[in-house]
Amino acid sequence: MKFASTTALALSFALGAVALTGATPALAKKVSAADDPSKPHFSPAFAVAAQPLQKAIQAKDYPTAKGALPAAQAAATTPDDKYQVALMALIIAQNTNDTAAVGPAADAVIASGKAPPEQLAQILDMKGRLAYNANNLAGADAAFTQLVQLKPTDGDTAILLAQVKTREGRGAEALPIVDQAIQAKKAAGQAVDEDWYRRALAIAYDGKMSAAVIKYGQELVDAYPRADLWRVSLTTYRDTSRLDPQTDIDTMRLMRVANALAGERDYYDYANSALNKGYPGEAKAVIDQGMSSNMVDNKALATSKALAEVKQVAGSKIAADKADLPASEKRARASADGKQALLIGDAYLGYGEFAKAADLYKVALQKGADANVVNLHLGEALAQSGDKPGAVAAFALVRGPAQPLAQYWTIWTNKGSAPAAAPAAAH
Repeated sequence: MKFASTTALALSFALGAVALTGATPALAKKVSAADDPSKPHFSPAFAVAAQPLQKAIQAKDYPTAKGALPAAQAAATTPDDKYQVALMALIIAQNTNDTAAVGPAADAVIASGKAPPEQLAQILDMKGRLAYNANNLAGADAAFTQLVQLKPTDGDTAILLAQVKTREGRGAEALPIVDQAIQAKKAAGQAVDEDWYRRALAIAYDGKMSAAVIKYGQELVDAYPRADLWRVSLTTYRDTSRLDPQTDIDTMRLMRVANALAGERDYYDYANSALNKGYPGEAKAVIDQGMSSNMVDNKALATSKALAEVKQVAGSKIAADKADLPASEKRARASADGKQALLIGDAYLGYGEFAKAADLYKVALQKGADANVVNLHLGEALAQSGDKPGAVAAFALVRGPAQPLAQYWTIWTNKGSAPAAAPAAAH
């Protein structure tokens, strides 16, 4: 992609406060810094040589201005002379589309040391964009780095620099720059752009930085809890974290409630995993949901042997599974440990019986089952039953490898998920 070019520098930048017209060698004496350091200090020779150049630019007669430029450049000796003639050279280059002359003129403006901060920022921004669009990444990096130093709280500039560093293959350097932009926005009490979170997440994902993937994925859906962004956040989490089978199912459970499953593959992976774990009701419910949301259609069931088989096998086991649940629950409550209570709680969870599931998870906790797994599942049941405070409290107790997932679940419990953003209109 290319950076959009900035608008041409305003003529007033070059000439607005500078009076050269009418100066003569006798009258246009060089002013010393002691006289008035706030005023430009032009040499007499430059004051004369620059007059025709200035008049031509003011008249927008750029061919004449271009012809007068060498004489003014040759006469420039003081820093103010060099600044003024360089800025006029830049204006000529821009207005004549002389792209080859833009860079040297901009460099000369910067080298003069006389450009005011806002003008210097505009020129550095222009230099960086031109270099980037010319695939001169080193030049773009240098310009945007200097611009970030000049405007450390300007997040937009930091994002440009991060994009350049990403193109250079320096993602590890780019990510802190994006984070700096994000934190500056937050510190100012402003909403962080969705694209900034997505850019940070993409850099982390490409660099296989799993902790950063979690950080920015969670920040993304916390700020913008849309279904499509839940999908981005959770799929990158699954791809970069070494999830055990149970945590992976719990991640897909969150994708389901956040409406973040999309396509036959997602529904098959989830349903097949649930069936293999012994949750036929959950497996069939997932496929049924995919069909009702048009993510899985009858044609897919007809053409995908694997998907059809999962649905058929799951459906054939549900009646017996449900019939056995009361007896299994009774045995779980009587058992000395909490493993059976956890398993039966999971079965009820798969059937959408969240109150029964939550009750059995509490039994599992009392009987010493893995507290991290049980609290995660307890939070899932409570969140889906509408007990937000109870769910958040349960998720807060989860430690170990499943803790990031509990944090994702907490965000969903507090924020939910909005419909995916509509595609942008074509222009």
